[in-house]
Amino acid sequence: MDVANIEVEAPPSRVWDLVTDIAGYHRFSPENTGGHWTGGEPVTVGATFTGGNRHGMIRWTTHCTVVDVLPGQRFSFQSDEPKARWTYEVQPTETGTRITETREIYGTPAWYVRLIQRSRLIGSDRDALMQQGMHDTLTAMKRYLENRG
Repeated sequence: MDVANIEVEAPPSRVWDLVTDIAGYHRFSPENTGGHWTGGEPVTVGATFTGGNRHGMIRWTTHCTVVDVLPGQRFSFQSDEPKARWTYEVQPTETGTRITETREIYGTPAWYVRLIQRSRLIGSDRDALMQQGMHDTLTAMKRYLENRG
């Protein structure tokens, strides 16, 4: 499992709104190009959405299902194709909020995902790239939250 976290000087409610805004992920992620809800009530267990991604010239879509929600504290979804579960945890601190992002592979990715990963078209060390991307995402979220009025 990959884990990244950061502390931000912003209230948990603002952080929660940010980590559950799947359409706005592209503002922070080095690969995500945004998402949109496709079924169910947004930000509830069982809701579905698609997420757009890109790495260089390669673009792809993932199909995701929300699997865990503890309002204001934890938002978790599974991405079907790579079999990755992404979780954002929001914890109040004395000066703001701690955001923890995790990525856990829960199964064998679809055959075409494995083929593309082995081709290195989306990075030669995908796990290291994902870990760096998580750090970059949280850093961008911090910058946004702390510089927004």
